Amino acid sequence: MITEHCITPEGETLVSPILYIRQYTDALLSARARLSQGLAVKQRCRALANFALQRACANPSVRLNHTKYGQPYGDQGQGKPAQPVSTSHSHNWYAVATAPAPLGIDIQVYRRFSVTNQQRLFHHNEVLADIIPQTTRWSLCEAYLKSHGRGLPFDLRTIHIQQYASQGATSYGRITSKNDTLAPASYWLWQTLYFCCAVCIASDQEVVPILSLHNGKPS
Repeated sequence: MITEHCITPEGETLVSPILYIRQYTDALLSARARLSQGLAVKQRCRALANFALQRACANPSVRLNHTKYGQPYGDQGQGKPAQPVSTSHSHNWYAVATAPAPLGIDIQVYRRFSVTNQQRLFHHNEVLADIIPQTTRWSLCEAYLKSHGRGLPFDLRTIHIQQYASQGATSYGRITSKNDTLAPASYWLWQTLYFCCAVCIASDQEVVPILSLHNGKPS
């Protein structure tokens, strides 16, 4: 489990989504076409989502499904409530999160963004040259949108990120949007040497995930 943050805003409680992060490693990966690499990671991400849903629901029959807007959910059938789930992948990393409430996850290998995407992320006087803050902001915005069942296109410059505290490589805080276009959400962010991963839940609760990390060859 990720170490619990030492500061919790007054009146807030904790919510602990289950977070799975995997790295797809294959001796032939570098020799494959880019499309084949992407398909392999997507397939494993879907398989991991079904595994995570079965554990969250204690139901071997639950399956990953999507709304007409593309938002994933756990379909338990027989009139049972949908299980919130979110998925993400970047290069050969992929991630899945489940929780009792709607949530969004985004994993991003650090990369430099095009001028067009920088204009989406920042106001003209806020453009950052460093790829790390660029990537972390993008990841937080993506997770925030996913937690509301939204996606691009969206003016990411209207999203405000307020960090409450940080501890080591993790931090947490709140995300809001201009004129409350989207409801506020709590976020958790993990920054590693290779990627960042953000989880957002639309609530007043501090997000403290239970983390399952594996970077070996998939079975």
